[in-house]
Amino acid sequence: MANKGEIAPALLARKVVFADPLRSHLRLSDDGTRIAWLQNEGGMLSVMVAEALDTASARRLTGGPVRPVSPALFWAADGRHVVVFRDSAGDENYQAFSIDVDTGAEIALTPGGGTRTLFNRTSPRIPSDILFSVNDRNRQSFDLVRVNATTGRRMTVFENPGFSRLHADAGLAVCFGERVRQDGSIEVLKRQGDGEWVPFLEIPPEDSLATHIDGLSADGEVVFLLDSRGRDRTALVAIDARTAVSTVLAADSEADIAEVVYDPDTGWPLAAAALAARRRWHSIDATFSADLARQLEDAAGLDLVIVGVSAGRRRMVIRLEASDAPAQWRVFDRGKRRTLQLFPERDDLEGMPLRAMLPVAIRSRDGLTLPAYITVPAGRARRSPLVIVVHGGPYDRDDWGFSPLHQWLASRGYAVLSVNFRGSTGFGKAFTNAADREWGGRMQDDLDDGVAWAVKEGIADPDRVGFFGASYGGYAALMAAAKSPDLYSCFIDICGPSNLLSFIERIPPYWHSWFAMILRRLADPETTQGRKWLQERSPLVHVEQMIRPMLIAQGLRDVRVNPAESRNIAHALLRRNVPVTLVTFPDEGHFLVGQRNRIALMAVVEQFLACHLGGLHEPLGDDLLGSSLTVEIGGEWLRPLS
Repeated sequence: MANKGEIAPALLARKVVFADPLRSHLRLSDDGTRIAWLQNEGGMLSVMVAEALDTASARRLTGGPVRPVSPALFWAADGRHVVVFRDSAGDENYQAFSIDVDTGAEIALTPGGGTRTLFNRTSPRIPSDILFSVNDRNRQSFDLVRVNATTGRRMTVFENPGFSRLHADAGLAVCFGERVRQDGSIEVLKRQGDGEWVPFLEIPPEDSLATHIDGLSADGEVVFLLDSRGRDRTALVAIDARTAVSTVLAADSEADIAEVVYDPDTGWPLAAAALAARRRWHSIDATFSADLARQLEDAAGLDLVIVGVSAGRRRMVIRLEASDAPAQWRVFDRGKRRTLQLFPERDDLEGMPLRAMLPVAIRSRDGLTLPAYITVPAGRARRSPLVIVVHGGPYDRDDWGFSPLHQWLASRGYAVLSVNFRGSTGFGKAFTNAADREWGGRMQDDLDDGVAWAVKEGIADPDRVGFFGASYGGYAALMAAAKSPDLYSCFIDICGPSNLLSFIERIPPYWHSWFAMILRRLADPETTQGRKWLQERSPLVHVEQMIRPMLIAQGLRDVRVNPAESRNIAHALLRRNVPVTLVTFPDEGHFLVGQRNRIALMAVVEQFLACHLGGLHEPLGDDLLGSSLTVEIGGEWLRPLS
């Protein structure tokens, strides 16, 4: 609770903050005439379609509610069909469906029943067909399947012998494949006209997370590679498909090139962006520079994301991001030289006291610069209770923008810190590779150093620090509970592995094609030394050092982190009389997708933090109703707080 004389921040309602955005995943048809997006209707997501410059024409398609995945929806090249994906209660076995935007007819494009489908590409040369990667023949590898969006007729165009990635040309024929070697390096092979595979380029192990084929020119003569070989920060490089001669098209002095916008007609890059503290654009095509400059000028300090460009560059969909306001969607019409404001991603936060997210740089104890983001609550500039929020992956990153979690916690009076610890991607390969064999080691130190920085700066109360993490972040929460029990007051672990040996043994079958990369970053369980290392870095073997209250949440259909990982650590804590609560969701996987479940979890998190850090809280009310949340262990404290 706020201390006497302090200004209490306005509470953002959980049901508002953690609801799905009213509008999201907006996509532009290839011909630029229509837009489609997902719309939240009473907690269920439906597909909407409208004329690109007339949102008043919006109508809901008969495809019904959609469980989202990234990319959650896209247009077939014919401009008539929207494709969406569904899985079964979080099992990540996605099935693709097309919806005819004129008739509303919906058909399945790929098999269900435990099969995982990923989008590969479309082509304006064959507008009615879509190429998918599907693992119905062999769960460990993905064949390429070509499907007609209108009829659902499908044919396998390539049976995958073990490539981790396959790339197809504008004729929807396979032309390049990437294969992970035992040492974690990658060989890229080129497929000849007679079907023979020949070497094209080599990606050393240290570049394996930062180098890959990102696109192909429409004529098939040039490969566009995000390339860290011979440099620290990934650049965009054009490679002649015949001679392998390369040319750098875009590079950034502070961060990796992370986003590329391509001309839909030629397949050549128009511009590229790097994500340092903020997004920074680099123009590539001289004829696109004026359009890019105009949009950046209109962005007025916001981050500009180019979501899609239509044929002939006729129109462009733009997303403008802020840290203290919901994103805004726009369409730029090049011919008319005007930009149409579509709508905000959400309008239920209009007028709410949102807080700015500030980029900061933190020095680690061994000299690394850790890019981080801090959000401080209103009315308390110093010595606030702090929650450190740790991203998953771990080969992912936090970035600047609107964060429901940051805003929600700040409204409760917490300062919120997100640290890009070593291993986070986007800041050069040396920074990423510094995490090799450092799970539970220096990666943990970076997080502790972030907390020490916040305390030294006077932002955080050293006696009230909480740890919140999901996936790898959940693992880090468990390790922090063992390694730094005096630094943190409480821990929240969502779907975090507690035993690295059993975690590796249970990886999904479709991870096997790049399993060698996992072993390089961690250790090989087939060796005595590797098993010893994995055991030592497993939180489960350090339970005796854990003394602080722990909240654990787990989806029971999780295919990435088996539910046993959470149950085993929870029961081990219970046997030692450490305060522990385990909540589970029988209809969720690794990511809590259901809106009611997400709100219910955050209601529990809020009460937990209020108990142990003393922040403001919203009454539980009926936020647990309608969810599948089950309290398996503990939870005696879960009651209305006075």
